[in-house]
Amino acid sequence: MKNEPHNGQSNASVAANVSYFLEHLSEYRDSVQNIDTYKTLHQFISKEVAGVGELLDIGNGGVFDYDTSQVQSITAVDLFLGELPPDVVAKYFPHNCRLIQGSALALPERDGRFDMALMVMLIHHLTSTDWRSSWKNAHLALDEAWRVLKPGGRLLIVESCVPWWFFRFEKPALWFLSRCVKSIFSHPITLQFPASMIKTALEKKTSKVKITEIPKGKFILQLGFQIPSFLTPAVPFAFEAIKE
Repeated sequence: MKNEPHNGQSNASVAANVSYFLEHLSEYRDSVQNIDTYKTLHQFISKEVAGVGELLDIGNGGVFDYDTSQVQSITAVDLFLGELPPDVVAKYFPHNCRLIQGSALALPERDGRFDMALMVMLIHHLTSTDWRSSWKNAHLALDEAWRVLKPGGRLLIVESCVPWWFFRFEKPALWFLSRCVKSIFSHPITLQFPASMIKTALEKKTSKVKITEIPKGKFILQLGFQIPSFLTPAVPFAFEAIKE
């Protein structure tokens, strides 16, 4: 498959993400519900979204990492949501949610519509064939989320981040992994960024940025595998930015 651009994200990356999450929806949902790190994330995010009117869940993946009953209306956006059969939608999606098929890099929503935009473990999936292009994708996703927020609206990002020393290893490894990982793993190739990079990008949009490190539990997911969390330097962070 050619790695032609798809709104910045390579077609190979798009196809890999669509096929993986479409085929592993139930498995991924179980992992998020049962692994201790993601239980902590669920509690954290549930508190942050409580009382929100219009929520845009970007890169939803068919999984809700929060208590959906605490939100008035949810719009879930992802690359494959239009392909889900009705019985799957009825089983996995709450009644206060509408599904939209679309890319985080070109959201099919109008400007200034939502009270909150949410990205949970999305940015590291927006890969291209090199780290610079992947970082441009992350910037584009932030721009799109910012565009659809109302003035005073909140952008909440929960993302797996790595220290700078590990990122320096990841950058040259991405080129190689993007060409061979499919033959080794079914999970799409990912690239995790340092928390400071995301924080700096948000600070260019607003002075109201808050960053929180979320403690890991005993286990975490990496490339779709449950591993002891001490084996990876990846740590979940939450970033909140308010549109002024």
